[in-house]
Amino acid sequence: MSIFKLSVKNPVLANMIMLAVIVLGAYSFISLPREEAPEINFNWAFIITLYPGASPEEVEQLITIPIEDEIADVDKINMISSTSSEGRSYISIKFDDIGDAEFYRLYQDLRAEVDKVTDLPAGAEKPLVFRLNTSTWLPVVSVVLSGDLPESQMKEVADRLKEDILDIENVSKVDVYGVRDRVIWVEADPARLQGYGLSLTQLVNSLQGRNLNLPNGSLKLGREEYLLRTVGEFGRVEDIGKVILRTSNPAGAFRVEDIARVRATYERTTTISRLNGKPSVTLNISKKPQGNTIKITEQVKRLLASYRRRLPEGAEVSITYDGSTHIKEILNKLQSNAIVGMILVIGLLYLFLGPRNALFAAVGIPVTFLATFLFLKFTGRSLNGNALFGLVLVLGMLVDDAIVIIENTYRYMQKGMSPKEAVLKGTPEVALPVLASVGTTVAAFLPLMLMSGIVGKFMKIIPIVVSLALAASVFEAFFILPSHIAEWGKGNGRGRDGRGHQLFLKLRRFYVRNLVRVLRRRYWAVLGVLVIALGAGLLVPHLGVQMFAEEDVPFFYVRVEMPMGTRLEETDRVLRSLEKIALTLPKDELKSVVTNVGILEKEDEWLMRSYVGELVVYLVDKKDRKRSVDAIIADLRERIGRVPGVRSLELAKAPTGPPLGKPFSVKIKGKYFDKLEEIAEIVKDELRRMPGVHDISDDFMPGKKELRVKVDEYRAALVGLNTAQVAWALRQAFEGQKATVFRDGDESVDVVVKYPEWVRSDYATLENLRITDPQGHSIPFKTVARIVNTRGYSYIKRFDRQRAITISAEVDKRVTSAMEVSRKLKKRFASIEARYPGYKLDFRGEFKEFQEAFNDLGKLFLIGVIIIFLILGAQFKSWIQPLIILFTVPFAFIGAVFGLLVSGYPFSIPSLFGMVALAGVAVNSSIVLVDFINKRRERGMKRWRAIMEAGSLRLRPILLTSTTTIFGLLPMALGIGGKSAVWMPLANTIVWGLMVSTLLTLFIIPSLYAIAGDIARRFRFGRVRSSPEGLSHLKSKEIKNGS
Repeated sequence: MSIFKLSVKNPVLANMIMLAVIVLGAYSFISLPREEAPEINFNWAFIITLYPGASPEEVEQLITIPIEDEIADVDKINMISSTSSEGRSYISIKFDDIGDAEFYRLYQDLRAEVDKVTDLPAGAEKPLVFRLNTSTWLPVVSVVLSGDLPESQMKEVADRLKEDILDIENVSKVDVYGVRDRVIWVEADPARLQGYGLSLTQLVNSLQGRNLNLPNGSLKLGREEYLLRTVGEFGRVEDIGKVILRTSNPAGAFRVEDIARVRATYERTTTISRLNGKPSVTLNISKKPQGNTIKITEQVKRLLASYRRRLPEGAEVSITYDGSTHIKEILNKLQSNAIVGMILVIGLLYLFLGPRNALFAAVGIPVTFLATFLFLKFTGRSLNGNALFGLVLVLGMLVDDAIVIIENTYRYMQKGMSPKEAVLKGTPEVALPVLASVGTTVAAFLPLMLMSGIVGKFMKIIPIVVSLALAASVFEAFFILPSHIAEWGKGNGRGRDGRGHQLFLKLRRFYVRNLVRVLRRRYWAVLGVLVIALGAGLLVPHLGVQMFAEEDVPFFYVRVEMPMGTRLEETDRVLRSLEKIALTLPKDELKSVVTNVGILEKEDEWLMRSYVGELVVYLVDKKDRKRSVDAIIADLRERIGRVPGVRSLELAKAPTGPPLGKPFSVKIKGKYFDKLEEIAEIVKDELRRMPGVHDISDDFMPGKKELRVKVDEYRAALVGLNTAQVAWALRQAFEGQKATVFRDGDESVDVVVKYPEWVRSDYATLENLRITDPQGHSIPFKTVARIVNTRGYSYIKRFDRQRAITISAEVDKRVTSAMEVSRKLKKRFASIEARYPGYKLDFRGEFKEFQEAFNDLGKLFLIGVIIIFLILGAQFKSWIQPLIILFTVPFAFIGAVFGLLVSGYPFSIPSLFGMVALAGVAVNSSIVLVDFINKRRERGMKRWRAIMEAGSLRLRPILLTSTTTIFGLLPMALGIGGKSAVWMPLANTIVWGLMVSTLLTLFIIPSLYAIAGDIARRFRFGRVRSSPEGLSHLKSKEIKNGS
């Protein structure tokens, strides 16, 4: 029994299944987590290793290069880049485009390889390995605690708030900035140490040996068993000073407090935070992958409401960044556009099919949507902007198969059949074309799942949702719709025609007249279309190129880098001046300004240094201000002007879409920094001459002045010392050494031994430093080493295991594009390797990503076209007819390019995505048309009558299916329910492409079919007439009635 017969004979089963989908789908819709973008793994891993006090060159040679060498053999690593800076090695590893399961396996291999690096220098911390995904890319919410509170009280409130936030379900971490950790300094006086014949190492060992609680097993005494423990942990800070260092008798004992000052304080200030000029603490909250941003934000808001009632006087707590606001805005826009599109589609169906038939067709939309929500819930996905756009995209297509079935069924009802008979006769007749139409659409979309890179992962959910929704719509049309028509349809075709029927009759007469004219000039018509398609291709370079359009996210960054070695206080002074300027922005635009000194968040790196800082300028919602973010940034850039002493000043919008790095980025790779710097200056000069390019910077910076210690190995060996022992003694004196940990309740406080600040700030201390040899003798430092004054590097960047300088810039997309800038530079520096052998330019940023995405989409487009050809070949059992149908693809391309030209959108990844998708959507009308011509020919009808009659009979379903798809996307393309800069170009591409392809399909596909017939007749009979024989004798009435 066919599925159609089962539906007609058992309508209760069909309706029960529909009801189950509605109930389960509605539950899924309510419970699905809402996100802006899908949760994706970026296939990036990072290795951070701290080596306090080490220079960038030491970090490179002793930490970075050994780790790079060890991990180089891990499979499928695409790229390794690293930054070696003072006391810190940062290595980022990008893997090939692989699945999540394989990436996790290779990530574990990476961790194992890092663990094999056992020859790291003493004092280096264990390398930390972690990975990047959507959840860790940006915080879901940022909370700021501000006010004039003592530091201890501010830290206490911040710590308590952090713990309470971590108790919220699916919160993964809370990063706190603007507070200092507690520390206990044991500041030893060098003169007293020497007087007592002690070294810093002995002081450290004494503290370690005193501060412990050690289990010693158990002791059985009679019937009872006792645990043995040696208890020596410090109970109070004062106990540290009482530790005995040496004694010959009780009266002669001397203690730590005799040679050192013990004080509980805070770590030296490394970061400063302010909110609108007032001291503050920032808490950035990240979620777990399965977490719901909106739900987490609501719980944080409830927590803050309870905190406000019990905060100390003068303290305030507020939210500066709310990720859920943007998510709600994006989802609301998409939902609004979906609702408007649905109303337009249903209104169109009502106009041309009548209320009853419109209802039959429209039922499929919510059923299909709810089935898709059920799938998202079942597979653990979120209802994100990309998934919802997929549903908006497919909205008008969902009724296409229903329209075709209803049209054909009611044609038989008009001939006198009952609804049941008409369904069983008409539905199977169009089943194959319907399946072919859906199959070709899926064939165009589904390969897009294979798109590689971050862009591919970002867009992947769209083809999945479209394909599933179309599959659900076919099931609804084949199993649920027939039962509805059979049960509630009117016999004799009554109720079929809506109020637009008379309008349609006029349109059909107009079409038939003009189709005759086009068929008579079919060769010229086809040639004209080919010329137009070629012209459209030539227009593409003039459209401009952009990776992703930028949403108007209501905040932006002012990033500052001072010269290397700048003290935190000086950086703070500069940030304060910029903060004051930012606070002068109009009150009806500005929400708040958060200042972070000592922290700089970049697209590909997070810096914590004394010479960096940033402002985060938060604006009111777009609907509440007159100017765009771009206009406000331009205004602030003009107000700031040039800032003396600043090495780099950048105003940057918040990222939207997948993380792609700077709009423009080029890496110069080679061996020596002097040559790299020379090439970098040439490239920057060229960029400065290009209009629309600004905020040009590179990541090379002269380092701090260095006092390099050169150990005389011979003299050191004479007294039993080596280079490592000398270096360690210096490190203890000036950097300090963690001796032990003091436990204060649940808090662990480091106890650090070092020289006092006044000693460490005196050059004489270095010259007069004494080192203890293995026999305990005090040796003057200057007898075994000398000091050389020089300058090193601020940090050393490496790319693919070579030293590199990266030049980056912002691009005003109203003037030029990153792709155009890269193209000009590549042409200008094509001969760079000839001038500088061994040095290369490696273009990154949007240019690289766009190239990869463009190449991927081209391949996937070809795969989709091949699959479509195979589907059409199987249906029509022909080699020529699939090619005729595929001719609609250039029709769609013409419309897409024209649409971008009219709307002013650049050629972008979403628009390119839409063009590839159009290949499957545009052919649907041609399939229906060619199938009906073939059926008429099989019944013995002559060629011209078959072409004309098929065009006449299929005009309504062709126009309806195309127009419903267009109407479903029209609100998004026009931004009726809210404008989305990312998705409007894609919707615009499909709307225009489908409009033009439908119009040309109605005239050019019949012409191509006729030309194919001409060619066949030429080979069979020789020369044939170029004018359709007998075409002028066909009467429009005969065509209309299908006679």
